[in-house]
Amino acid sequence: MKDRILNILMLIAVAAALILTFLKGAPETDTALPMTAVSSPAATASPHPAEVYRARRRETRALEQSLLTTLMESSQTAQETRTLAEQQLIDITRNGEIELAVEGALTAHGYADALCVARDGSMTLFLPTEIQADEAAFFLEIARDASGLEPENIRLTGY
Repeated sequence: MKDRILNILMLIAVAAALILTFLKGAPETDTALPMTAVSSPAATASPHPAEVYRARRRETRALEQSLLTTLMESSQTAQETRTLAEQQLIDITRNGEIELAVEGALTAHGYADALCVARDGSMTLFLPTEIQADEAAFFLEIARDASGLEPENIRLTGY
């Protein structure tokens, strides 16, 4: 019983750390460039916010997957906790596949800067333009086709 409680507490601590890492974002690093690089306009260009988000999402997912895999493979982990970790890993993978499919479909239609966030059977599409009423059906159809989710589970918003 004591092992189960410890395993559950460890899983909660890992989940809390992941959530805090995601909310806080990437740690600030020294962005000072060498003097020769400062004169180059390409070296000082900031990446698009969508690309920054995608990079952060990849890093966070990789960390989540690594932690969950470690938890599942540990001989100290109770079977119930392993099962929960396995289900979370499946959910992370499923959400990633939905996001990739929807973003790929939107890119094919000329919206490369669109972002998709999938969670718990629903998704939010962040589009780089203000969404007009007549465009909403178009975006919902693309998202529905790519994800298999029903329109009532898809939220559209501009950024």
